[in-house]
Amino acid sequence: MGAGRHKGFGNTKGIKNNLNYIILGGNKMNLMNENIIPYEGLDSFKFGDKLESIRCMLKKLNIPFNQHMDKKQSIHPELKHEIITINNSINLFFIDSILFEIGLENDFNGQLPNCISLGMDLNKAKQIDSNLEYDDDEDAYISTNGYTIIDDIQTQKINYIEIYISKVENSNEFFKYKWLDRFK
Repeated sequence: MGAGRHKGFGNTKGIKNNLNYIILGGNKMNLMNENIIPYEGLDSFKFGDKLESIRCMLKKLNIPFNQHMDKKQSIHPELKHEIITINNSINLFFIDSILFEIGLENDFNGQLPNCISLGMDLNKAKQIDSNLEYDDDEDAYISTNGYTIIDDIQTQKINYIEIYISKVENSNEFFKYKWLDRFK
């Protein structure tokens, strides 16, 4: 979809912010309550958005964020891996300045389309999504519906939800990074 082509970035003139709130098209949206949309992103952040567009939007709206470099991959060390973290709850992962993965934790209150959310009991999530399977390599539960969840071992409550572009599910295709061309 790319930055500037969806409601979240096209026209930020006149947008007002009240800490975590964004007013777009007359609708007041709380970043911490946005819809989690597998293979697409959140209401305000779509896979394929550019790092600089997201930075500009957050700055314009006075939403505090942290940005740092992530570990470079040995396969393609020339590609920059960066992360923007908002309110210690929304983690936006970029490769070569393109958003490809979002991790949600702590105070994020949004839900997946099937109503799975942070703080939910893992067994209830498994009842809702029978496609959730534990992956020993990832130490997480992965759904064929386009998301991964991690639970707290002691409480068995979901404490992390991750969504990503569809190419992540096929590591051979993902690590060739040809999918980046689609967003440039």
